[in-house]
Amino acid sequence: MDKVVLEDDHFCFACGSQNKEGLNVQWVVEGKTTHTTFVAEKKFQGWKGVVHGGILATLLDEAMTRLAWIVCGGALTAEITVRYLEPAKVGEKLFVFGEIVSENKRISQMVSYISRGGQDGPVVARATGKAVRVGKRSSGN
Repeated sequence: MDKVVLEDDHFCFACGSQNKEGLNVQWVVEGKTTHTTFVAEKKFQGWKGVVHGGILATLLDEAMTRLAWIVCGGALTAEITVRYLEPAKVGEKLFVFGEIVSENKRISQMVSYISRGGQDGPVVARATGKAVRVGKRSSGN
């Protein structure tokens, strides 16, 4: 397979600054960890007043693979396993954390979780995942 160039054109559904319909999260990266906060609007609900599980999964995935993209270069999600523990409510402040726990030349293994009340708050959902390096990245400028 030829090397793929992953270009950031700022339209990513999770973090794209140009995607007005997206989640518009901004990540803080510290070494091999990342974090952000997120407040879901009603347009991201599933059941009345409850954040859709796909939105939570997107945040968990982004916490892992966006981090791998920043730290390791061009990477895509290869695998994600999500465990939902409590419903998240529309309008509540959620805290999202991600960490690379191991890596080799091709694969990064990661964990992420969403909590309410900060790093030590009750966990709403958590995930494990793998990102595979597929090529190089481009800033898209």
